[in-house]
Amino acid sequence: MVKKVRLSTVRGMDDLLPEDVAVKRAIEDAIRKVFNRYGYQEIETPTVEHYETFEAKSGEEIRERMFTFVDKSGRKLVLRPEMTASVARLVAMKLRSAPLPIRLGYIADCYRYDEPQWGRKRRFYHGGFELFGSSSPAADAEIIQVSRDVFDTIALKDHFFKVGHVGTLRSLMEASGMSEAEQDLALSLIDRKRVDEALSLMGECEEKKAVEKLVSVSGDAEEALRKGYDIVSPWDKAVKALDNLSEIIDMARNAGVESRLVVDLGFARGLAYYTGFIFEQYIPGIDIAFNGGGRYDKLTEMFGGKPLPAVGCAIGITRIQQYIVERVGTQGFSVPKVSAFLVSIGQESLRYAVKAAARIRAIGTAVELDVTGKKVPAAIEYCEKRGIRWLVIVGEREAQRNTVTIKDLQNRTQTEIRLDDDEALSNAFRGH
Repeated sequence: MVKKVRLSTVRGMDDLLPEDVAVKRAIEDAIRKVFNRYGYQEIETPTVEHYETFEAKSGEEIRERMFTFVDKSGRKLVLRPEMTASVARLVAMKLRSAPLPIRLGYIADCYRYDEPQWGRKRRFYHGGFELFGSSSPAADAEIIQVSRDVFDTIALKDHFFKVGHVGTLRSLMEASGMSEAEQDLALSLIDRKRVDEALSLMGECEEKKAVEKLVSVSGDAEEALRKGYDIVSPWDKAVKALDNLSEIIDMARNAGVESRLVVDLGFARGLAYYTGFIFEQYIPGIDIAFNGGGRYDKLTEMFGGKPLPAVGCAIGITRIQQYIVERVGTQGFSVPKVSAFLVSIGQESLRYAVKAAARIRAIGTAVELDVTGKKVPAAIEYCEKRGIRWLVIVGEREAQRNTVTIKDLQNRTQTEIRLDDDEALSNAFRGH
């Protein structure tokens, strides 16, 4: 006797039903359309990576939430928690001689040991755009553009961007004498709203006072930047960082980005590899980001590659999917379905039914073959439940005459057509 095992999915990792997959595919299709529109070439990297790929620069919060294991050879491995480090590794290893700039895109599953809640899963999908080889503000602005285009394509036009610049905070921390590792920790704390702890890492100095003021500056671009300049005017590097942010915003506006841009000068994303412009994309009323990214100019060097400025983003496919399913509705996100259902009358007709189904598919019509021995009334009921318009019937008579009987359940008509008459078959399934 076989013992039955009751299993559920691993916590935070969901099964996807056909209607869920339909929404997910629509989001992925939108991302791929934008890949093509801007010249991003799609890549794939392994789900399993060496632990060291993410150890140094993924940030303390992500390192603590990685799924790690040791393989049979004793190597410490990880299920990738995000994709940017993997893409930078690929560029450093495989695209050393590629002409610049390099535009790469991906759609990939990632894994983090987060506490499952709305918008947070332990297995989730990201769709990303990564641009290597340019430090121009136009490159940063392009990432805002592609993000805008993806959201517009999936009819999420009501969105806004929160933008900032890690260089502003880093330059002040550097001026105060903090090491790069201390800066990484402080920025990670600021990202988690633990500002007092971050400030405690700085000695009593003017830079600390400036950071304390900066983290509270947030609002529409012009006013927030004006306040920022007032605070950091004694520090040239910090001023240059704000100049860069201002130019990126101007570039994005010039490219037609009309989405609201909120400047937050206390904004610090949780990944330690960011070196400049950073952003997140939100939907009003939801306090969790659906997309995020920024500039990371030192990452390829960590993997032995040549220094390459880079900027990119990772769009939360799983998060957007959940939002659409639960808050917007799945109207317009149809599950692909067949046009016809083919049933054979009698077991002796099944061989001919297989041939007929193959012929119908060959002319470009999707048909599902009954393999359960349904009678015609049961087949009609099945079609009605599945939303299938045409019932194709074959029996001994059709087999002898090399025909099929097509029943249009919508118009309540029935016709017999030769299986070798491609034009008549095609017209029948178009309702002609």
